[in-house]
Amino acid sequence: LHMFQPDIMYKLEKEFGADVREIRKYRTPASPGFAVRRPTADESLISAVMQKRFRMAVGLMLFLVKFSRPDISNSVRELAKVNDGATNENFKQMLRAVRFVLDTCKKVLRFKPKTDKRNDEIWAIYGYCDSNFAGDKDTRLSVSGFCVFVMGCLVSWKSRGQKNVTLSSTEAEYVAISELCAELLFVRMILIFLGKKINYPIIVQCDNIGEIFLSNNTKNSNRTKHVDIRAHFVRQYVEDGIIKINFVRSTDNKADTFTKNVSGKIFNKHATKNLVNTNGK
Repeated sequence: LHMFQPDIMYKLEKEFGADVREIRKYRTPASPGFAVRRPTADESLISAVMQKRFRMAVGLMLFLVKFSRPDISNSVRELAKVNDGATNENFKQMLRAVRFVLDTCKKVLRFKPKTDKRNDEIWAIYGYCDSNFAGDKDTRLSVSGFCVFVMGCLVSWKSRGQKNVTLSSTEAEYVAISELCAELLFVRMILIFLGKKINYPIIVQCDNIGEIFLSNNTKNSNRTKHVDIRAHFVRQYVEDGIIKINFVRSTDNKADTFTKNVSGKIFNKHATKNLVNTNGK
């Protein structure tokens, strides 16, 4: 439980409690498949007062995402795209996210390492990555999502739009896997600095055959030359035995909830698995 989480919950309840009590409970922080679109010139925006409240809610939830609530990462990232001009529909989605956060205010990130009784000095690192190809309906930028585990504990996560437009789902996935590998190597450096023994290779789980092929194949076709630099970055560590890339089915990819708003069934399978109920303690 992050030390500031109770303060944020209090602020959300004080500012939006009366509003969210008028809507029903939801199993997810956003409607499945919902993606925020920036308003067009002929669409009416909410008032300046409502926009200020919108930014306040998104800002508070972003703080939660950073420290203790990875489950709302994608929904809050989507809402943040219209911090400068939201519509009534965006405001309703914001209230839904706030309602979900308040209903699950006792949920916190679980940090309970899984150790091997035979050798608990070896630290296992692994991660999952995914992308939503051309997920931004306005710019057609793809969305990257990843999560990093150390000894079974979720320690790092990310949901963010990619900086450049990708030309294929494989390229979008490769951008995501290169971002995950950079994060894994950073976590690895921290553990090495602390004098910890690391279990090699570091396992990366992804659900795209194309990116696995690029990671292990030294030859690129004309269609994949534009991802050559990222391919060499990842492949270098694969060849050195530091990283190993495995295939995982999309239904079992824990990074899926960081790239899109999913159904309640998928959300409960992945997003809430690393959270526990504090029961007010």
